[in-house]
Amino acid sequence: MSSETSVTNPPTFFVNLPTINLEKATAFFVALDFDHIKLWSDDKSSAFRLPGANSQVSLMIHIHERFKTFNRPGTSVVDAFKSTEALFSFMAKDKASVDAFIEQAVNAGGKADPYVLKNYGQDMGMYNRSFEDLDGHIWEVCSMVGLCPGA
Repeated sequence: MSSETSVTNPPTFFVNLPTINLEKATAFFVALDFDHIKLWSDDKSSAFRLPGANSQVSLMIHIHERFKTFNRPGTSVVDAFKSTEALFSFMAKDKASVDAFIEQAVNAGGKADPYVLKNYGQDMGMYNRSFEDLDGHIWEVCSMVGLCPGA
């Protein structure tokens, strides 16, 4: 939970996502140690900083009504359980940290490994796992453990 009374060092990149249930989604990301920025949150949106070294990135989750105000008129909000609108990835320190984060996501109600890369991405110089959040958005947690072949 954020103890900030002002945001003097605001995040430099924002990811905005729709949610069906703001209260449950907020609790999910708090359980993953995302830093809840209450100063930028209300009954229609919750703001967070991603954990650890990724803290300059902000996640904004919005109820559908508010999320639509940020989109082109006449477009619809994607149902992330039926379509993939994007893949959200962030880095972890090492393989053990990746596995621990996935376990944390599952304990908070998420689904582990909705897809698995061959050899967990080893052929691309990384250790990669994924989780699905409560609204069906896919997140990757990666650690660079080597070089890509031919690098």
